[in-house]
Amino acid sequence: MDTSNNAEQTYHYDKLRAPFYGILEAGWSTFALVIAIRYFEAPDKYKSFIAGAWSMGFLLTPLTLYLVAKLQHRSSMACACMFGASAVLMVGATLAQSLIIFTLLIMLSQIATAQQGPLMLQIYADNYTSRERGGRMTVPFILTALSAILFAYFGGKLLDASIEYYRILFTLITLAAVGAAWAVSRMPSHALNTEHVGNPWQSFSLIWKDKLFGYLLGSWMLLGFGNLIALPIRVEYLANPDYGVNATNTTIAFLVLIVPAIARILSTKIWGRIFDHMHLITTRNLLSSVFVLSIGCFFFTTNLVVLTIAMALQGVAVGGGKIVWSLWVTKIAPNEKASSYMSIHMAMTGFRGTFAPFIGYWILSQSSPTYVAIVGMLLIIVSMLLFEVVRKHGRFGS
Repeated sequence: MDTSNNAEQTYHYDKLRAPFYGILEAGWSTFALVIAIRYFEAPDKYKSFIAGAWSMGFLLTPLTLYLVAKLQHRSSMACACMFGASAVLMVGATLAQSLIIFTLLIMLSQIATAQQGPLMLQIYADNYTSRERGGRMTVPFILTALSAILFAYFGGKLLDASIEYYRILFTLITLAAVGAAWAVSRMPSHALNTEHVGNPWQSFSLIWKDKLFGYLLGSWMLLGFGNLIALPIRVEYLANPDYGVNATNTTIAFLVLIVPAIARILSTKIWGRIFDHMHLITTRNLLSSVFVLSIGCFFFTTNLVVLTIAMALQGVAVGGGKIVWSLWVTKIAPNEKASSYMSIHMAMTGFRGTFAPFIGYWILSQSSPTYVAIVGMLLIIVSMLLFEVVRKHGRFGS
């Protein structure tokens, strides 16, 4: 196998996939929720389902990974099928007339795309060396962010002209899913080995059989809850006039998508190098510190300048967070089992991501966005202390 050629092919097509994925990210992270709030006037439970759908999809990844291995599909073709299914479901969401159907199809579309996560990690683990993975992912992440900026700006302007134009946005999201399917299908990959993947129960057993992995997942659980309970509340805080900001759709897109995306672009290269060369715990807690600062700056003001700074900090943290979240298991997992480790990491992410929006909205209904922020920040700080406990574990290396 020509590993050097495989790395170059993977890198080439990942750069082609990235702009399409940026459109998907922008569409689901902000515009789906804005449409639910301002077009369908959705109550909190529907907004919570939409905000948590991506994470709900993560819960299914161990099962999906096992089925892909049993069916002997190549990882890249299986990923393409996930994006293709997402595109079909987005067609339905674009045409939906009722809130229930809209919510269901938006959720299923996100769930379908979420299944490609462990498969993409296996492609990276097979085709990139351990010292180049962070660096190889920086340019695709930057292209994803650039695409999200352009789409966010265009989408915000379009919705400010008329909220009815959201169907144009959703058509573009559908086409982006098709484009992502084509690009990922061209990546070199092989069929997964069922001996390495195992069934979902065997994959979940890694949590207690590999004690370091289980401990890190537990620490990450607190970190994730801290971040995720506050995430959808940001859009609510900006869009709901009760909280004093009442931003336009363009301003929401600017703050929630464009500012963080620019910060991601400026910081991603640095984070990729940090991930490849610095201790995992140092990298993780440095990122967590920036997340805490971002949440603290955002929810204690209505000043647009401070809100912009807060979202810039969020973008810096996400720039590194995406790299660390996507690749950290490769620091401790055997290469051939990277996808199994990743599927459990994603399932745990899915667990917290499914419930976090409901918890965030429940806290909000009982108090205010300030209290959501306080709870989130405390959870992240506790997770940082827990990560420090295992800093000197031998499997981390340097």
